[in-house]
Amino acid sequence: MKKFGYLLLLWLVAVGFLIFFNFQNIQSNSAFLGVAEKDEKIISYGEVVEVKEILVVSGEYVSQGQKILEVSSPELELRIRDYTDRLMEIQALEMHSTLEIKSQISQLEAEILAKEAELTYEIRQLETQYGINKDLTSDLRSLASIQTDFQTVNPTAIRMEALREDLKLLTDPMKVRIDQLEAQLESEESPYKVQIKNIMGELEKLRLEQKKFNVYAAYDGVIGSVTIKPGDIIAPHMPILSVDSHAPSYVNGFIHENSYQEIAVSDRIEVASDWNRSKKAVGEVVGIGSKITEYPERLRKNMEVRLWGREVQIKIPEDNLFLQGEKVTLRKMN
Repeated sequence: MKKFGYLLLLWLVAVGFLIFFNFQNIQSNSAFLGVAEKDEKIISYGEVVEVKEILVVSGEYVSQGQKILEVSSPELELRIRDYTDRLMEIQALEMHSTLEIKSQISQLEAEILAKEAELTYEIRQLETQYGINKDLTSDLRSLASIQTDFQTVNPTAIRMEALREDLKLLTDPMKVRIDQLEAQLESEESPYKVQIKNIMGELEKLRLEQKKFNVYAAYDGVIGSVTIKPGDIIAPHMPILSVDSHAPSYVNGFIHENSYQEIAVSDRIEVASDWNRSKKAVGEVVGIGSKITEYPERLRKNMEVRLWGREVQIKIPEDNLFLQGEKVTLRKMN
């Protein structure tokens, strides 16, 4: 019985020592641990898409801006076709309306010319007759006083003036109508033009959305596994392919919950490989967790002892020599 008690005591002391050693190790030297991670951009869409073209293979290195994939949305393509058909229909109606208006203008202009020709001819005949009468009366000196009265109340002159007024009364409304029709042609607020403008606006939005289905590499990286082929129909939110950065681009660090280490966004952090201290980089804190999370197993000194702390995200230069998933030691720089 005593032997069992000694063993139990020895076991409790050993566990206590391990816990104390873990805590002390975490808090010592203002250092904390982390894991170097790569950026991974997973390509997926929130709707059904069809794979049109795959321009890369698994493991291929790609450069930022390089086109890697083209897909299409059957629903979007259908909407674009519907709007295009509607646009062509409205444009045809607008063209027909334009031709009708131009035809009305031409008809009115022809009527004006005809009226002007008809009345002008009649006026000229009267003017000729008036001239002949004037010459005849001017030769009769004895009728000089009568000539004056004739010029004043000459029925031919009155008739010519009446014809000129008739011409004005007939053609002025037609000219006004022509002005109205020409203004209608030039107006941007006609029903057809408004519809065309609205449809073209919607088409522009849809075609901008369509460009999103041409996928370009967001950064230099490596293509992950490619299991799709042209013609495949991809369900919503299903991963199509991924692009990993060449080297780790950030570090997930963990500060023990009992540590007094003060870390703030924009702080400069020295990052060193846990197994090769000569492999270093200087990073910058870009995010700090708002809650306490459990340490990953590989950051624990003792797998049996669970540790908790704040997670810190540190951005590191792209030209670093760290490996994906490499354990690193982190120290705040002054």
